[in-house]
Amino acid sequence: MNRFLIPVDKANHFIYGTLIYFLSSFFLTPLLSLVPVIIIGASKEIYDYYSKTGTPDIVDFLYTILGAIPVFIIDLTKS
Repeated sequence: MNRFLIPVDKANHFIYGTLIYFLSSFFLTPLLSLVPVIIIGASKEIYDYYSKTGTPDIVDFLYTILGAIPVFIIDLTKS
């Protein structure tokens, strides 16, 4: 029986998206804090594609962005 609702790889991308957003929010506005999440998430998938060391997946990229969304919403509500 599968114990997880989503694959571990997708959960890791979600967590990294959250962390990237959280760290960038110390220096940037809420909307601009999404930019590093998008750039880093896309760069990681592009690196996987060209280096052939990983498996590039658009869903991984989307989970990275989805990790930032809850913190982004919290940031907007406290402003």
